[in-house]
Amino acid sequence: MYAALFCMNQGLRPYQEDCILINGEVFQKNIMNCPEERQIEDTQAVFAVCDGVGGLSAGDEASRFVCQRLKDRLSFSVKGVVDGLHSIQKEFEKDGPVWSGTTVAGVLLKGRNALVFNAGDSRVYKYTPDGLIYLSHDHSYVQELVDRGLILPEEAFYHPSKNILEFGIGDAFSDLWAEGKRPFVKKDFLNEDEAYLISTDGLHDYMPDSEIHYYLYPDPFENFGRLISQLEKVKSDNYAIVLVRA
Repeated sequence: MYAALFCMNQGLRPYQEDCILINGEVFQKNIMNCPEERQIEDTQAVFAVCDGVGGLSAGDEASRFVCQRLKDRLSFSVKGVVDGLHSIQKEFEKDGPVWSGTTVAGVLLKGRNALVFNAGDSRVYKYTPDGLIYLSHDHSYVQELVDRGLILPEEAFYHPSKNILEFGIGDAFSDLWAEGKRPFVKKDFLNEDEAYLISTDGLHDYMPDSEIHYYLYPDPFENFGRLISQLEKVKSDNYAIVLVRA
């Protein structure tokens, strides 16, 4: 069984381009009565967020397109997740909105075993009592600077180019897929005192990781509302956040 809390808001944007998947249920609301909660009794479940890419067309359609297809496309292996996302990419190129794209980040859980995945700069964190662990890996210009050792991870939060995206799902990224670029996927295990936090950049662009952990500590499910209240004070972009525990 899994428990999930989630919230989304359009921020200061004119409409919502983020989308949330809670194991088959898809949510895309300008304003949500937060937090919403679901109990999932399946032994396997998928939770994800998508963020339509700014500057391209139909970001809301793009994020919804991907969320609607995730549950039935992913099988529980690294290859199964990569192949599932690739199949969604190919369908997007055929039937999705034109010159569009979206990020995706999520967790496929089977018991306490997990596959963490992302394409773009939406993220998966693991909440632990000792801190927030960044599990996914941004496909962004600033993350590339970090990977090359040109800036420190702590500097990425303040970098003026942190909004430059380098990968995602959609026809806008077709050339990169054709060249062999693929989503990030890694195995993980969720302990009893831990939880996954899945978010679009409307959270982590406005609140450093240490601050996110501060507002969730010591019980992330009890303090999820406190995190949202603080985010409301600094929000600008759309945001979509999911908190999951086994």
